[in-house]
Amino acid sequence: MKLLTGFYIFVLIASLLTINNNLINLLNPTIIISLIGIASAILFFTKKSSFYYLGIIWIIAQIPYLIFGEHTIDFSQFLHIHFSLNIGSVSLGLNAQIFLILFIKPLLLSEFLFQKVTFKAYTENNKLKRESEYSFIPTDIVGQKLVGNSEIEIENEMYSKVKFVPTKSERIKKAGITLIPDNKIGEIKATVEYKLN
Repeated sequence: MKLLTGFYIFVLIASLLTINNNLINLLNPTIIISLIGIASAILFFTKKSSFYYLGIIWIIAQIPYLIFGEHTIDFSQFLHIHFSLNIGSVSLGLNAQIFLILFIKPLLLSEFLFQKVTFKAYTENNKLKRESEYSFIPTDIVGQKLVGNSEIEIENEMYSKVKFVPTKSERIKKAGITLIPDNKIGEIKATVEYKLN
C-alpha cells in the first residue's frame, strides 16, 4: 500500500501545483488532467474501487508532447521535461512522465482493493474443495500480488493470510491463490474461480 499511497500523494501534489501555476488561465486543458488526478487521489484515500481508471488516465494523458507551429499539446503536470524529435516546425516527443507507466500494473491490481473477493477451487486439491466458497478482502499489493487477511477455515486449520493473483481470462475469472495458515506451515496453493461482490 505504501507504493500506491506514495503515488497518489504525488498525483495530488503535482495536480494542485499545476492548478496553482495556471490560475490565470483556468481554460487550459491541463487543468482537466489535474482535476482527474485530484479525483483519483480522493477516491483512493476514501477506498473507492473506481479510482484506478482515473489514475491510469492521469498517467497516459501526460505522455505525449507535440508542437506544431505556434500550437503546443502538453498536458504534463508540474514537471515539464521532454524527450522530443524535431522535424522542421514540428516537435514530437514524450514527457518524462512516461516513467509513471511503471505504476500501471499496481493500478490495475488496485481494482480489487477493499472489495470482497469470493473464490472456489476448480482444480483438484486435497484440501480446497470445489463446492466450498471462501471470501477475503484484499488490503494491499505486495510485488505483483494482492494480499489480505482472512478467517478461512479448511479442515480445522485457520488460514489468516491470502495472496491472490488474478489472470487474464475472457470467459471465467481465474486466479492463482496462496492461503497461509496461522502457524505459517502447510500453505495451500490453488487455481480458483473468483467473483467480486
